[in-house]
Amino acid sequence: MTTDVATNSHTITPLVSAGEGLYSTISGKGLSENAIKVSTGVATLLDGLFPTVSGLVSFDLNGVLVGTTDILNGLNAAVTAAKTKQADETDATQTPTA
Repeated sequence: MTTDVATNSHTITPLVSAGEGLYSTISGKGLSENAIKVSTGVATLLDGLFPTVSGLVSFDLNGVLVGTTDILNGLNAAVTAAKTKQADETDATQTPTA
């Protein structure tokens, strides 16, 4: 008798990382060391459970999580762009006066 052992899916960890990145961008500060440890532990646990949970649903759970990760990364890029001040065009075209 053989036993199939499912390997960890690495779908949850990028989702959690994207969420942490968005949080850091919005708040302007990173997570504490303890929060990172808890986050990493929970993400690793959920990555391990992913094959079992994925088998219980009738849709592409991996695709949903990958899409959600892409959305969070896109929001992070949008928030970063919104927080970045553009150089004023008139400043760049004016010649310095003596």
